[in-house]
Amino acid sequence: MEMINDKSTIVSSVVKELRQAILDGMLKGGDRIIQEEWADKLKVSRMPIREALTQLEAIGLVKVIPHKGAIVNSFTKEDIEEVYTMRMMLEGLVVEKALPYISEVDKRLLEETLIEMENLEINEETNELYIQLNNEYHKLLRQKSPWVRLMKTVDNLGISPVAPSLLHEYYQQTQREHRLIYEAVCRGSASEVRSAVEYHVLRTKNNLLEYMEMID
Repeated sequence: MEMINDKSTIVSSVVKELRQAILDGMLKGGDRIIQEEWADKLKVSRMPIREALTQLEAIGLVKVIPHKGAIVNSFTKEDIEEVYTMRMMLEGLVVEKALPYISEVDKRLLEETLIEMENLEINEETNELYIQLNNEYHKLLRQKSPWVRLMKTVDNLGISPVAPSLLHEYYQQTQREHRLIYEAVCRGSASEVRSAVEYHVLRTKNNLLEYMEMID
């Protein structure tokens, strides 16, 4: 990996390398990610390794344990069934509760994020950006919810480590669902918003389970 001067680009590159190592099975569930080793391997300092691990923890790929470091999370089909069933029920509700507080400014930010995702050509170079935009889109939907405990629960559920592998195959379908959610928000329809979010999460869960069947 070449040295890159821009800090955010370095962190993004480290995230990509570590995520791919997990998806490829080079790093397996329960493995400890030793910062010094990966800093040497990727020819970077330990700082971008630490920042990358924080991002990977946020999406559920690793767990950072005080005084022990980062451990790769193990995911099974049962884990995906549990996490995404919970997410389907809870995220639909938390977005429904947020709807009355979503302002016109919020709607413009949602639209801008949505258009940026729609205009993005998905490939290995843009996967990380798409993941970031996708996360931002869903956070914008939730962030005004007055049900703070519920919102934190959804935020802590994480995602499956195999989810990024599905970007190419299901990109168009995902974007259609994102637009349907946005249009329901603009109409101010609580029932439509909740149903659209629930369908989106349910479809993602089913695609993940199908994917895991194929790689077993």
